[in-house]
Formats: sequence, structure tokens, C-alpha cells
Amino acid sequence: MNVNNHRLMQDDGSPVSFTPSPSIGSAVSPLYLIIHYTAGRDFKSSVSWLTNPKANASAHLVIGRDGQVEQLVPFNRIAWHAGKSKWGELEGMNRYSIGIELDNAGRLNRNGQGKWSAWFGETYDDKDVIQMVHKHEVSPAGWHTYTQVQMETLIAVATALNERYRFAEILGHDDVAPGRKSDPGPAFPMTSFSSIVLGRRD
Repeated sequence: MNVNNHRLMQDDGSPVSFTPSPSIGSAVSPLYLIIHYTAGRDFKSSVSWLTNPKANASAHLVIGRDGQVEQLVPFNRIAWHAGKSKWGELEGMNRYSIGIELDNAGRLNRNGQGKWSAWFGETYDDKDVIQMVHKHEVSPAGWHTYTQVQMETLIAVATALNERYRFAEILGHDDVAPGRKSDPGPAFPMTSFSSIVLGRRD
């Protein structure tokens, strides 16, 4: 994959599918890559919501559990993915970052039948859930895991983005909005992912 004219391109030179979101701002200075989970039912519904004017939210990319990729905002324009946020001396991280949403239900809780359940009622098999303590919390919870193909696609996408924009760091939504947001959550391998994408830094 590579980036051409602020659009993500496949290896064959064709652009990935693009559905424009109306929730878009002015020029962005992409110093950081911020990873999110959708906390949604599936890839299609998340893309639909993030391109709905009522959402007042967007992301540059959505990556499905099967590796499908949809671009919603060009990489040189602000997407509304981070909300009220801060990192170091910077506030309002939408202005300084590219945001990727991963199709993932996020935090899960046991329902009355003992099944892992998302906030929207969908249930998940134990094999797709990991129990961990979020770094900003003290009690364990269930977290929807990320698929192998989803992570492989994300690595390819993030590597292409880093080659073009040279990120200072890769962050989670929970890093820039701690206490307010918990994505991408403890099921996401941030340390190893960042190392693979950014490589060694002098």
C-alpha cells in the first residue's frame, strides 16, 4: 500500500474504496496516528454512521475484521475522531493526527445468561474475548479481540501512512482522552504494533 494525493492506494495502484464523510475540517498537520475501536455492530454500520451528518464524527479510515478498508476523509483534512483531547502541550488532537477506526465491539460485559455482550446487545463467543484490566482502570473487563487479518491490514496501512507523514508517535484514543475514552483498549497490542510500524528511532 502507499499514499498518493492524500488517498490510500492498493498495491496495484488503485485507490481503496472511498465514502466521503461530511464531518470534515480544514487542513491537518498529521504528527500522530491515533487508533480507535468503533464500538459498533459491524464494519458496514460503522461506515454508515461515520458518514451520517447526524454523527458529527468521522475518521480517516475504517478497517473491518476481514481486512476491508474504507477511506472517509482525505489525509490532508481534519477528521472528527478524537473530540476533546490533549497530548503533551497540544490540545484538540484532531488538528494534529490521522485517525483509524477498527471494527471492534470494545468493552463487553456478562449478560444474564453468562454470555459476553456489547452495549448494543450482540453476544460474543469466549474465544473472541479477552479479560484484561485497562491501563486507566483497576478492575478487569471483557474486551473484544482484534482479528489477525485486521491487524495485518492495519500494519500495512499504518506503515504506508508513516512512510508518507513520518509520525512522531502512535497513540490510542485512551491516551489523548483518558477517563473519557477507553479505545483501542487492552486487547490492542500497542507496544508491538508501534515498534513494527515506526521501527527503531535514533
